[in-house]
This record gives sequence, C-alpha cells and structure tokens, in this order.
Amino acid sequence: MATPNTPQFLTKDTPLEEIIAVMKRDGAVFVRGLISPADVDQAYEEVRPRLDKSAVWKGSFFPEETQKAPNLISLSPTFTRTQVMNPLFQQLCDHFLVTRSWNWWGDKWSESVSRPYLTSTVALRVGPGAKAQPLHRDDYVHHNVITESAEFNYRQQIGINMIVAGCKVAKENGGTQFIPGSHLWANDRPNPPDVTDCVHASMNKGDALIFFSSLYHGAGNNTTTDEYRTVFSTYASRGYLRQEENQFLAVPLDRVREYSRETQRFIGYALSDPVCGHVEDQDPIYVVHPEELETGKSIHF
Repeated sequence: MATPNTPQFLTKDTPLEEIIAVMKRDGAVFVRGLISPADVDQAYEEVRPRLDKSAVWKGSFFPEETQKAPNLISLSPTFTRTQVMNPLFQQLCDHFLVTRSWNWWGDKWSESVSRPYLTSTVALRVGPGAKAQPLHRDDYVHHNVITESAEFNYRQQIGINMIVAGCKVAKENGGTQFIPGSHLWANDRPNPPDVTDCVHASMNKGDALIFFSSLYHGAGNNTTTDEYRTVFSTYASRGYLRQEENQFLAVPLDRVREYSRETQRFIGYALSDPVCGHVEDQDPIYVVHPEELETGKSIHF
C-alpha cells in the first residue's frame, strides 16, 4: 500500500474493505471511473443553464472566476441518481457516518440509530487565473472538534465529501490539493496547514475524490490561460446535524416526489432516530406521501 503522501488511485471494483482502510489512513481516496462520462455529460447539461447565469462571486472563499450551481437535487436528476445515490458513496457514508447510541428507556436498554443524510450539493466551473483557496476543513461548518490521536476515531468524523471531475482535472487548472492524514489532526495545532505538504488531484472525467470533511484541502491555482475546471460536489453528514444547504426549502416537493424512496430519505425526509425531524409527531416521509398517513405509525417518544 502506498505511503500517506502518495495519492491512492483505486477503482469502483476495489474491495470495499480496502477503500475503507485507505480512507481511515489517508482521509481520502481517488476512485477511477466511478461515474460514466455519459452520465457526467448529462448532469452537466442539466446544470449548465444555472452555471451560465451565475453571478460573479463577491466573497473571499471562492475566486471571482468561479461560477456556481447549488441545489443540484432540484436541477439534475442525473446527478442525483448517479452521484448522490452512487452505491460506493452510499456504502462509505453508511460505514463511517451511521451513529448508534444506547440509553435506558425505563427498564429497557434501548438503541437509537441515526443514519447519514445529504447536507449540500454544488457544481463549480472555475476559469483561468483563479487563485487557490485557503486550506480548510469543511467540518468547521458543524463546529466539529478533533482530538489528535494516532488511532482512527469514528465518532470524530462527521462528514464525507465527494468531488467528481466534470472534465480533465490537474494541478495546472486548479485541481483540489489536500494533505493526506490531516483528518487526524487536532483543531488546536499550533501551526497552520502547509500547502507544500499537499498532493494534487489528477482526475479524468468521471473520476471521484472521496474524503472526510475533516481533511485539510482546497482548490488550487488555475494557472492556465484557457481551461475551465468543472467539478460536482456532494456532501453528507451525520443525521443529527443541521444541513448546510436546506434541502426542504431548496428542492420543491414535486421534484422530491420524482425520486425513489431511498433518495427521498437521504435528502432528509426521514427521522434521525429516535425523534429528530418529526412533523406533527410523524415521520417526515409522510409529507412526501400523505396518502400513507392514515396507516402510518406515530413516532416513539
């Protein structure tokens, strides 16, 4: 197996146990050919109108050469079907982000299971001359705190991100740079992350970079004169955390109803066991399927 400073390039057919092992060690893994180029192209066509009308970014986190298309569940059924609900991505979310706890309920020792769900989606198209992002952790959004340890701690990892290349991605056009192993670093380290410790994404269309939201990373410098870097990003978190992008307001119910029950639940129309997210003392899935409400069961308080 490669050293932590060497990017790992696996395939979607690599045994899940090996992918999990690389994720635990390095905090990130490249998966070659995870999404077919045809599906990537179709997703791009579905989001391109939103990218084309994207306003110039006025903040400091993204360079002004960035065009953004958020709310991809609403914009692109192809993206949702092939990327958000990609089997490997879902397996990794289930392995790392399912939260189990036990408590006394009277004299009964009761288990609660909170399953991961979607927290944000976005497509980015970044033009020539764009400057690099500061190295950062995405889990700062949820105020996550990591205590440094040589051992992997499941409970300290609260999110998984997936970036899928919409074109050829390389260091020259600003491919994501990250520090392998930095998902294990404590928040209160005395020195900031050093960009010279980074490795750079080298991806073909349809390749994916999957990493923990605690990994120090950031888009690189686009030093080309004519290349736009297009990527799709999917973010998942533990089910008891608040969504970064409010899917309930962003995605119209008519669009939600077009998706499978599994997809609806991953969007957020499901309880975070035991009771978080209920509507009128009911599982929120009945908001999507009100015809089932009469036969549905009230939640267990």
